[in-house]
Amino acid sequence: LSILNEFHPSIKFTRKIEDNDKLEFLDVQVIRSSEQQCFETTIYRKPTFTGLLTSWNSYVPIQYKKASIVSMVNRALNICSTYKHLEDEFNEIRRIGLLNNYPLSFIDTIIGIKLSQHRNKTFTKIDTPIIENDKKKIYVEIPFIQSSTIGLKNKIKHLTNKLKPDLDIQFFFKPPSSTQAFFQNKDPIVKHMKSDVVYYVKCNDCTHSYIGKTERQCIRRLNEHGAPKTAYQQQCNHVSDDLNHNSNIQELRRSSRIRNKTTITNDNNSDNMIAKSSITQHEKETGHHMDWSNFQESLLIKAYEPELNKTTHSVPLLVFPDGLPRVLLPNPDL
Repeated sequence: LSILNEFHPSIKFTRKIEDNDKLEFLDVQVIRSSEQQCFETTIYRKPTFTGLLTSWNSYVPIQYKKASIVSMVNRALNICSTYKHLEDEFNEIRRIGLLNNYPLSFIDTIIGIKLSQHRNKTFTKIDTPIIENDKKKIYVEIPFIQSSTIGLKNKIKHLTNKLKPDLDIQFFFKPPSSTQAFFQNKDPIVKHMKSDVVYYVKCNDCTHSYIGKTERQCIRRLNEHGAPKTAYQQQCNHVSDDLNHNSNIQELRRSSRIRNKTTITNDNNSDNMIAKSSITQHEKETGHHMDWSNFQESLLIKAYEPELNKTTHSVPLLVFPDGLPRVLLPNPDL
């Protein structure tokens, strides 16, 4: 093992010693049989396995629930080497299914069907030639609304067989979004405090505009363009007042070292960046004032060519190097 680990520093081999004549590898447990002088295999599940599946009471298509049981049955048929291990695994599948409120008859039906298919596949040799299906397959997604979905599927299939018999439509059902999607778990972030944004700044006194992007908080980038630091103070105070009104927030405990720590900022670099900004230069040359509140898409740079933009290419623009037609983009002036 030490010799193998010397081949490359990024490759490390490990080993595991069998315990009670058993050795696990991935989802397979290899058992040393002392009676038959051979190895047996069965399913292995980690101690952290919880046994949770798609609940029988969940609002999803029946195919999803069937697939949960079918996958476990197929794995048992492929891995278990003896009928005794296969029986034990089927009992474990029944236990897991009942834990998730699956009917026992539903589980036994799937086990019986898959077991029959496995036996026919193993003991029956088919010599008939395979006939290829010349039908063109297309896949159609249908929203899942229980019986209504089944009715719509049957009607579409009936019309297809009459109008396009050479077409084979495969339907798959999409369950609706969970109720969690309709509840907001986190507090909304104020627009100027968001990061990884595309921002659009328009002059209030002329038609000049500027579009850019930043990975940092938008307020930091706008301050570098020359936005007054008090421009968003009112919004920050409003959010702070709401927090103080709605909850009793206690001040965080901090050590004296953190409380007495001073923050050093390089104001010279900030001043240089502000002076070089094309927006600042525009304000100085014309005496105009910018509107610091609007955000738009970066593809607008290609379509509208703002006068204050010195660069026209950025990472998002590489996806559409030629831009998009104006008809597909919102007008930033509206």
